[in-house]
Amino acid sequence: MATSSRTEWDRLFRPRGVAIVGASHDLRRIGGQPVKFLATYGYKGRVYPINPKHAVIAGLKCYPSVASIDGPCDVAIVAVNGAATVNVVRECGKKGIRFAVVYSSGFRETGDAGRALEADLLAAAREGGVRIIGPNCQGYLNLSERLYATFGVLGLEPDLKVGPVSTVAQSGGFGFGIVTQCESAGVGFRNLVSSGNESDVTTPDLLEAYVEDEGTKLLVGFVEGVRDGRRLMRVANRSVRAGKPLLMWKAGNSEIGKRASLSHTAALTGSYDAYRAAFRQAGIIEMRDIDEISDAVRALLPGRLPRGNRVAALGSSAGSCILFADRYAELGLEMAELAPETEAALAKVIPSYGSPRNPVDVTADVFNDLGAFTEAVDIVLSDPAVDQLAVIYAGLSGEIALTCNRAVADAVKKHGKPVMLGWTARRHRAEAAYKLVDEEQIPYFTSPVRLANAAAVLARFAQYRQRATRRTSPFDERDVNFDATLPTKSGALSEAESKAVLARWGVPVTRDSLVPVGQDAPKLGAGFRFPLVVKVASSDIPHKTEAGGVILGVRNAEEIAKAAEEVVRRARAYAPKAQIEGALVCEMIDDAVEMLAGVVRDPVFGPMVTLGMGGIQAEVLRDLAYRVAPFDEETAREMIGELRGAALLRGFRKRPPADVDALAQFLARLSHIAWALRGRLVELDINPLMVRPRGKGVVAADALVVLRESDGSKVVSETALMEEEK
Repeated sequence: MATSSRTEWDRLFRPRGVAIVGASHDLRRIGGQPVKFLATYGYKGRVYPINPKHAVIAGLKCYPSVASIDGPCDVAIVAVNGAATVNVVRECGKKGIRFAVVYSSGFRETGDAGRALEADLLAAAREGGVRIIGPNCQGYLNLSERLYATFGVLGLEPDLKVGPVSTVAQSGGFGFGIVTQCESAGVGFRNLVSSGNESDVTTPDLLEAYVEDEGTKLLVGFVEGVRDGRRLMRVANRSVRAGKPLLMWKAGNSEIGKRASLSHTAALTGSYDAYRAAFRQAGIIEMRDIDEISDAVRALLPGRLPRGNRVAALGSSAGSCILFADRYAELGLEMAELAPETEAALAKVIPSYGSPRNPVDVTADVFNDLGAFTEAVDIVLSDPAVDQLAVIYAGLSGEIALTCNRAVADAVKKHGKPVMLGWTARRHRAEAAYKLVDEEQIPYFTSPVRLANAAAVLARFAQYRQRATRRTSPFDERDVNFDATLPTKSGALSEAESKAVLARWGVPVTRDSLVPVGQDAPKLGAGFRFPLVVKVASSDIPHKTEAGGVILGVRNAEEIAKAAEEVVRRARAYAPKAQIEGALVCEMIDDAVEMLAGVVRDPVFGPMVTLGMGGIQAEVLRDLAYRVAPFDEETAREMIGELRGAALLRGFRKRPPADVDALAQFLARLSHIAWALRGRLVELDINPLMVRPRGKGVVAADALVVLRESDGSKVVSETALMEEEK
């Protein structure tokens, strides 16, 4: 899209000519609308309607075929039935047309026959060097070029506001609806693409093009799913490092939503937990509604970022300030603690019945002395503890609003910190005041809750930017030293086998002793102390508790024998065909916080590490955190901090703080092991993982390792694994 040379993406977004294959004489039909839009909305390139039945359409010469085009052409809009698209794309390749925008449906979203047709379409494109947008899409726009290569709702809006926001949406209808709603809130757009089935050009491809585009300052995506999640993360990281926020709304998260997505664009949605974790890890800001998107865009586009997440609120309505503070705290962010000298200075300029503490209540009386308001804003912004400021003055209008807004604009220039307004005045009562903040790019919001959400987005992106300066990638792909030898068997390993594997990897495990079926319990060596745990040992019974195969608090040698017999008896009753090795005698650890950790394979993102609090918090409350492997200790700490139960690690009821450093080191190491062994490691479950007091480390008290069949190599291509799972 650069103006200096005709790059691949430049040929899509700034084409010399556009052909409409299947052009209709009826300009209301799908094949007629793009002819009308391209011919009448100001696009300066050539327009080539193609239909052998007509000589002229909309005053333009109509061509009988792609081959008959007599001028430069970079894009073909394909608006014929699905079965005819393959030959059209083949003709485009022969003509040197590099992009085919396929409106047609009837491909993989319809089942096996459509999947085969889409494969033929892609093969034809590859053969001719053609890139495909779609199929099953609604086209695209470049508003700066007046290029409306689309049909439907956006084509009815020839005066959409031009701006620096570029979007990609897998659902054209709703995605374009996002654009119209955001545009009505004052957001201007540049490029808009409906990507449809993404048989060739994908969401990450388009986002990467936007990152490289100098005219794009902010990216928005609406996705149901992507096939290469790790590519999405890399592109997102590039976007953050370039200072271009990426907002993304993910649909298809519920079971019903996933089924609907498969029937819509045949997207592979994957696990929503995985997407949320990947978004955080890569620096993507998740959106959940249209208003959130428009508010986030307006907050981010001025480019003023806070140094941290500490915010101050100042306003004339105590209730509004409290609502702001409540929401900001709900989002896990921090209200600034004002310095004593700041509060003392504020107390001198605001009424005695106001409050100099954050949130600062200046009361409505301050507007009788606008110098006091100006001074109060300056005092708060001068405090080093304040990273950004929310000014809330409800329905202030007229000259007072203009004076206050001028004071805010001057304060922003002086201090360089972001300031946003909570303001509900009707526009016609404060036109000059609104014009001033629009020109100075000071965002305003009609609700203290929306204001808090926007302030949180600013803080989050600032955090992502700071993190990106310390990391070149969302992944930490350095090699780690560990014994990569795995058993040749496939499927679930027994606890003893699983722990042996973990021990070879350098993961601390409990001291255990196996009591084979029919044999006496061996004498326990040094280091064992009562009470102990006795568990059934069987790779066929991975969840021993459900089988009654765990007995706690065994107090002496005699009880070991009885407990061993009992867990074997219960296991046989639970699973009569299970192969049972015997009973495992394990040391009990009673000074630790119980957690669970593991590795799972996501079809979109590959190996992921999961962490949760032990017991009911993980199983019922779903207090879990995920990250895409491999990652570093900083990422591991972020992961730990997401858990609601993380407070237990800081010490409670006179218990000492847990060894969070050791936990972070363990998680980072586990993530590297998961990545290195991705060719065979299907699943790993450590439950419980005992996090002992500070300085004493972590210990795996139980473990389950599941392996895929060995193919004779240590590592299988991640892409090959994902394709196999699809």
